[in-house]
Amino acid sequence: MSSNDSRPRRGRGPPACTLLGVAALFAVAIAPQAVTGITDAEPGVADCQAPESALAADATLAGSAGAYRLTLVGDGSGGKLQSASGTLVLAPSTFAANAYSPSSNPLSGATDINLRAVGAFSAGDPSSKDPAAPGVLVLESRHGDAPRILLRFGADANRPESPLFDGAYTVLEVRRITASGFAGIWRSAVDRLAASGHFCAWRSGGEL
Repeated sequence: MSSNDSRPRRGRGPPACTLLGVAALFAVAIAPQAVTGITDAEPGVADCQAPESALAADATLAGSAGAYRLTLVGDGSGGKLQSASGTLVLAPSTFAANAYSPSSNPLSGATDINLRAVGAFSAGDPSSKDPAAPGVLVLESRHGDAPRILLRFGADANRPESPLFDGAYTVLEVRRITASGFAGIWRSAVDRLAASGHFCAWRSGGEL
C-alpha cells in the first residue's frame, strides 16, 4: 500500500458532489495557438522534447481548460523508441477535497490517446466523460515550496473518496507550462511491468 498520489483509487462510490462543465467543454473547439519553433503543420514527436526546467513556484493548470494535442514519447526501454498522439480535453472540475489525498483537482477531462502504443497501462477508461469518474484528473499539491502537478489517467483511478490500492496506473507529471501548452514526464506500471518517458500537450482545436 502506498500513499503516492499517482496510484489509482477505488472505493465505495462517488460522493454527492458533482463536476460541472466537463461535458459541455467536449463540444467546444478551442482556437489553435502557435508553439514557438513549430510551423502551421501539426506538431509531432520531433517537436516534443523532454523539459529540463523546474516549475515556477506559483505554477498551476487551473486556468488551462481546453483542448490539446497530446503526444507521449517513450524513453526507449526495450531498445525501441515509441510514441503516441491523441486529443486531451480538460474542463474546470468541482471535485471535493479527498480524505486520502492533500491534492486539489482544478481540472478533469478525457483523452483518446492509445496508451498501449507506448507500453502504458490505465486503471479504467481514459476516455471516460463521466463527471463522477473522469478519464483524466489533474492533481495539484505542494512539496515544501515546490508545486507538483499530475494528470492521472483512468476512470477507475479517478473516482473520488476512494482509498489507494496497488494496481495499474499512468501519470503525467508537468514540468513546464507555457501559453501554448504544457510538458513533462510520464510513468506507468502494472504488476512488474513499467514504462516511462516524456510528453507534450499543445493547445489545439480538437475535441473527443
